[in-house]
Amino acid sequence: MQVVRKASILVALGLAFGGAMAGEITGSTVLSTGAVNTSAGFLATARQNIGVAEQNGKITNSTVIVNGANNTAAGFLSTATQNVGRATQNGKITNSTIIGTGLNNVAAGFLSTATQEVGFAKDNGEVVNSTVIANGASNTAAGFLSTARQQIGGAQGNGKLTNSTVFATAQVNSAGGFLSTADQSVGVAK
Repeated sequence: MQVVRKASILVALGLAFGGAMAGEITGSTVLSTGAVNTSAGFLATARQNIGVAEQNGKITNSTVIVNGANNTAAGFLSTATQNVGRATQNGKITNSTIIGTGLNNVAAGFLSTATQEVGFAKDNGEVVNSTVIANGASNTAAGFLSTARQQIGGAQGNGKLTNSTVFATAQVNSAGGFLSTADQSVGVAK
């Protein structure tokens, strides 16, 4: 009897903990202007998340507006990751508006990586009945073997982009240096 009681308590705690780990933004407005995040030095990592839902993440009936956000990592093996209105791990963006203006993400140094995602759902992701607008988004990786990856308005990992509008103007994605790679995706389902 004790074993059954203890097992049922553990199962209940496990379910409660698992439910608490799911990220959800519902019926909300996220506004950010002039956010700055910087990391410098060996193995520097700068991670900027604004209006982000992770681990079975959902953004529903919400608005995320970000103006002039800057994220920078500088140094050997630096990584700069900027996420605006992103949902991951079965991520879903539904009936929502994501707007990013003047976003800037930079990783500089040997083997640097810059990743910028705006209005993107990942890992079996879905964007449904939503609008994603990115004006002047810039993503740069500079240095030997650098990688720049920019994704605006889309879904990845068996992704679905349904009844949605993606509007991107003057977006720049660049990687500079020997053996560098630049990958830009706008309005994609992959």
